Amino acid sequence: MKIKYPISILLVVLIQTVAFPQGSQWVQDSLRFYQKNYQTHLKDRDLEKAKNVIVKMEVKGVDSLDPKFFDFFNSAISDPQVADLPGVLGDLHKSLGLLEYYRGEINTAKDEFNLAKEFYEKDGSEVDASRMSMNIGVMQEKLGQYDSAINNYLRTIPVFESLNDAKSLGNVYENIGLVHHQQSEFSTALQYFEKTDSLLSSHLDSMEVRWIGLYVNKYLALSKLNRQEEGLDMLLHAFRIAEINQHEYFVSRLSSMMADVYEFKGENDKQYNALLKSKSFFENRQNKYEKAVLDYKLSSYNYNHGSMDSAMIYARKSYQYYEENDLYEQMGNVLNLMGNIEFTKKDYKKALEYYKQSMAHIRNENTQAYAGFLFNMGYSLSKEGKYAEALKYLENSLDIRKQLNDISALRDSYQGLAETYQGKGDYKNAYDFLVLFNAYEDSVFNETKNRQLAELETQYETEKKDQAIAGLESEREIQELRAGKQQAQIYLSIAGLFLFLVVAALFFRLAKIRKKHNDTLEAKNKEIAKQNDERELLLKEIHHRVKNNLQIISSLLSMQTRGLQDAKVKDAMKESQSRVKTMALIHEKLYQYENLSKINMQEYMHQLSDFLTQTYRSDKQINVNIEAEEINLDMDMAIPVGLITNELLSNSLKYAFENMDFGEINITFSQSEPGSYKLLVEDTGKGLDENLDIDKSKSLGLKLVRTLTRQINGQLTISSNPGASFEIDFKEVGLAA
Repeated sequence: MKIKYPISILLVVLIQTVAFPQGSQWVQDSLRFYQKNYQTHLKDRDLEKAKNVIVKMEVKGVDSLDPKFFDFFNSAISDPQVADLPGVLGDLHKSLGLLEYYRGEINTAKDEFNLAKEFYEKDGSEVDASRMSMNIGVMQEKLGQYDSAINNYLRTIPVFESLNDAKSLGNVYENIGLVHHQQSEFSTALQYFEKTDSLLSSHLDSMEVRWIGLYVNKYLALSKLNRQEEGLDMLLHAFRIAEINQHEYFVSRLSSMMADVYEFKGENDKQYNALLKSKSFFENRQNKYEKAVLDYKLSSYNYNHGSMDSAMIYARKSYQYYEENDLYEQMGNVLNLMGNIEFTKKDYKKALEYYKQSMAHIRNENTQAYAGFLFNMGYSLSKEGKYAEALKYLENSLDIRKQLNDISALRDSYQGLAETYQGKGDYKNAYDFLVLFNAYEDSVFNETKNRQLAELETQYETEKKDQAIAGLESEREIQELRAGKQQAQIYLSIAGLFLFLVVAALFFRLAKIRKKHNDTLEAKNKEIAKQNDERELLLKEIHHRVKNNLQIISSLLSMQTRGLQDAKVKDAMKESQSRVKTMALIHEKLYQYENLSKINMQEYMHQLSDFLTQTYRSDKQINVNIEAEEINLDMDMAIPVGLITNELLSNSLKYAFENMDFGEINITFSQSEPGSYKLLVEDTGKGLDENLDIDKSKSLGLKLVRTLTRQINGQLTISSNPGASFEIDFKEVGLAA
């Protein structure tokens, strides 16, 4: 049984709906103009126009998250001109809070909203103060402060009801629903979402962007209530609205959720690409919170697909952000996932350490998440043979899951208890829980099966009625024949019994002979398996030592480089170091995987890219985009392909973007048909020399690319469009000498 982990990342109601056009040029050309306008309106005491400028700055600031916007709002707040203008100060703190929220600084955002609320109350603006209570509640919800969040939401209801503000009331009910969702009260959450739906339906067009958040939240609740088809319909509806409105922010945010749909359909490549697409968007926007969410999802993806090292790398990235921002619930989820990774690696002691830490971060114990953590603790203790202690955790988890009526989780609890009682030697309880497990195993699929069964039952009943009519007509004839048949059946039964005894004796003899042969065969198989395990262990050790030796060489080159003054020599040493690291990475992958002869090129190229961008890091903004299919190559093929990629990527990072502040490098590795591959490395840099002849080039890197291409019987095509483009087509056949 694969150990379970809860996912409780939600798409909460957005505090403010904003558009996301291209903003970098706007910052450069127009920021000063609006700052000047703002100052002019302040001097003229035209506060409404000053506030309008603040709104424009806020929208553009949320779009770009450029530091200049943060500087503007901080400077404006400390300006003596606004000291006696609480309404303006409220707007400034509110806008700064929104920027901090979209940057992922949850605690800082909450502080700004509190200040904004104080200034709005001082200004006598009850409506604006209520809206800040809403925003504060959203921040408290993210921080796991659920009671405080509910209190803030409830105090806004009388204000919005007095104004007959259906849209704001809808926001209140939706946020209350989200708090219930976080506490595993999914039916209650859905009721509040339906209230929101009813309020918004009479005020909003069906394609308004505002619907996206509500549809996503309904999808999450319906999925938890085992109403997956209705939930997926809601998610797809939200995605269509985002695409129709060409809303890049929501399309990117929903991409990570569409990954769940692809996972449900078993389309792993689409799932992974959706996560990477979403992460790329939020990395460019510098949204730390969303990046942390996606790191967590990428960790889960790698965990589910057996890449434990990559899963742990992403999990640690995610945890670092949550820890810095005191997001305890999210910290608990990540720690639990880290425990699952160690559990899968069969390091149960380390897994238990992570599970204990994760449980300490959950404040509401009556949730699916907490029940999952208890189960993981118990299951790990069971694997360590600590059955009595394991049963306490497993039974506690079972009690919570029964209260929540979580069918699939109950199934896992019964399996865990069956295995634990079996290990303890209590076979009666083990059998009882195994029976329950089988019953719940069936019930998980009942909803789908029931429709099929209903159709079959209808057909069966129809056929049965037809048969009954025919039976009545022939019943008289049957009764006449029955008496004669009974006598014949008695004689046949006696003969059959005798034949059965003869056959049984024969089978018993054959079974004894077969058992003897099977025992001999099993002993031989065990010996062969033992020898294979020893050889596999030896081969892993060889790869491990080769990697360590290459790592030592890389470290020696690095030490030597630090003592050099000549820039050209330093570059040459750095290039040599990257080539050694490229080969070391191959051997590292081989001893980490169960398959000792194949390398996953998709994961390898991502790690190689991360290493090289760190090696040649600069102040320039250079994005490396990798589109590599799930292709496995043997070591003889993977090493030259890795070295070619190393040379071409290093060359682009060093030389392609001279006199340029930013650029992109795209690496594509694909398979056109079984055994036929294409490697494409292209950049948006200055391009290649028109007179370049690779056969006559003095560059060691280009010579190495040419030589390695020949080695794999590849065809190299070089072009400028206008940046450099290197395309290598090759087939997996015997290597050239």
